[in-house]
Amino acid sequence: MEKAEASQKIIKIGELGYVNKNCWLARNLGYPPSKRCQYCNSKFKDCLFERYLVITLILVSLLLTTSYLIEQSISKLLIVSIFILVIAYGYFFNKSTEKLIISNFEEGKAKNALKDLSDNLKYKVEEQTSELRNQKEKVEKALAVEKQAHELEKHANEELKHLDENKTDFMLITQHHLRTPLSVNNGFIDLMLSGIFGKIPTKIKDVILRLSESTQKEIDVVNELLDVSSYQIGKDMIHLDHSIDFEALMNETLKDLTAEAESKGIYLKYEKRGEIPKVPADRMKLKLVLTNVIDNCIKYTAKGGVTVAMEVKNDKLLISVADTGIGLSDEVIQNLFKQSFHRGEQAKKLFAVGKGLGLYLSGKIIEGHHGRIWAESLGDGKGSGFYIELPVKQEINQSIKIENNTNINNK
Repeated sequence: MEKAEASQKIIKIGELGYVNKNCWLARNLGYPPSKRCQYCNSKFKDCLFERYLVITLILVSLLLTTSYLIEQSISKLLIVSIFILVIAYGYFFNKSTEKLIISNFEEGKAKNALKDLSDNLKYKVEEQTSELRNQKEKVEKALAVEKQAHELEKHANEELKHLDENKTDFMLITQHHLRTPLSVNNGFIDLMLSGIFGKIPTKIKDVILRLSESTQKEIDVVNELLDVSSYQIGKDMIHLDHSIDFEALMNETLKDLTAEAESKGIYLKYEKRGEIPKVPADRMKLKLVLTNVIDNCIKYTAKGGVTVAMEVKNDKLLISVADTGIGLSDEVIQNLFKQSFHRGEQAKKLFAVGKGLGLYLSGKIIEGHHGRIWAESLGDGKGSGFYIELPVKQEINQSIKIENNTNINNK
């Protein structure tokens, strides 16, 4: 197959093996008689080799005729001289004509290429010019669109900023108006329970106690909302004014939450892994973090329990809280600390009244301590793990203002 294709390949003028079909000699031979013949496409009558033969024949005839007319004979010396002359003349003629033909071929080839280039140059220039013009128009349109998009984005950001400021102001005003009457109501309830208005029957006292607990929970909700607003507008502060005893803080927190775990019939245990140093921190806010995270795990664990561990790794205090509860999906984990007032679907089914603020505040507080908080889970129904990482060494006696408008999610 390859041989057939090779045999069908057309050999062009100038290539080795080219046969000039216009020349009867080359056509009949089937190959170029001389190297110069592969660069020639003239007819045999126009061939320089033919002219050489004709001229040589004429010269030889004239010489022989002249010699015969003068001396009435043709000497051997004359014949040898003519033979040498023909050979010498033929050799130099062959070399000169070969160079001339090749030179003419290359010149013609260059002229043809120049002609093609000249013919196509104008078209190519116009084509390139048109393409450049189209590209310029596209760039100008893209720049116009980008400018318009930038203006729209700028306007949208200004509107969002304005809406966020209005939202924050509304939240602060609403929360203050909610907390004031609740606090007043709780004050009257305390007075009633103290007996200042007289002795209260046992049945009524039980109702008042429930009312007091409910009112206090509402006050706690409002306080959390106020904390959220404070963090959002950058008003709250982290005070690293002393090194706290984390073991004591952890034991205190676990003691507060043990009753809740026991009431659900699950375990709450603590594992100390190595020596735990004192860490510069804001004690009150760190207790809030521990309470939020551990309480969160207890709340969403129906069987098994919660294991709290503490250790030091790479000059960082690592606190882990692992539960055997409802678990977290990948989607929930991705947004867990990025959106406030947002919880997982399983969490909503278990506790419809959950606020979704605990981990938001925890994230902001840990951030204020230059630490890190994150969660891991194998999926729904496979438990969760929460991790808090805090630097062991920090400059104390400093206050860190938290400025972050990003909302954070809860389980």
